[in-house]
Amino acid sequence: MEKNNTRFIVEGGVAVALSFILSFVVLFKMPLGGSVTLASRLPLMIFAMRWGVKKGILAAIIFAVLNMAFGATIVHPAQALLDYVLSFSAIALAGISFGKKDTKTSYIPSIIFSYIISGAFNVISAFIFFKDMTVVRDAGFNNFTLYAFAYNYSFLAADALILIIVFLLIYDRLKLYLDKQN
Repeated sequence: MEKNNTRFIVEGGVAVALSFILSFVVLFKMPLGGSVTLASRLPLMIFAMRWGVKKGILAAIIFAVLNMAFGATIVHPAQALLDYVLSFSAIALAGISFGKKDTKTSYIPSIIFSYIISGAFNVISAFIFFKDMTVVRDAGFNNFTLYAFAYNYSFLAADALILIIVFLLIYDRLKLYLDKQN
């Protein structure tokens, strides 16, 4: 039991650290917040796939706290909860396996689902804390809700696509390595 606890803590720390480092590899930054990174969520998703959603949420919350400590834009405590804690906690939903467990494609739906839920928290936050119709009209929208969806899911979709491609490329080798660890 102690060996598993130690492994869980070490792997969780490594996953958080790798995700945090990868979050600085920004491929594209949105003007009002949000960015496309080089699969920065992948280490946390792999951790959630390996240890489960509950433990994945714990690692994701630590990742959220690190993000808040190092340069987050926070206008209200509830906004921090929505944009960081809850949004990043959704990363752990990638630990849900669809279909036959431990196949290359069994986690793709849960990765997509995790991005959808993460974006939903960002959209709710935008609607409550960042509703500025001037910006919306300048972007060519007449409806803030449509704008919030388009803005948040545009960079999240690009980020998810990059992450899925990297995941598919490394899956076979990663699975071999992790199977040896067990």
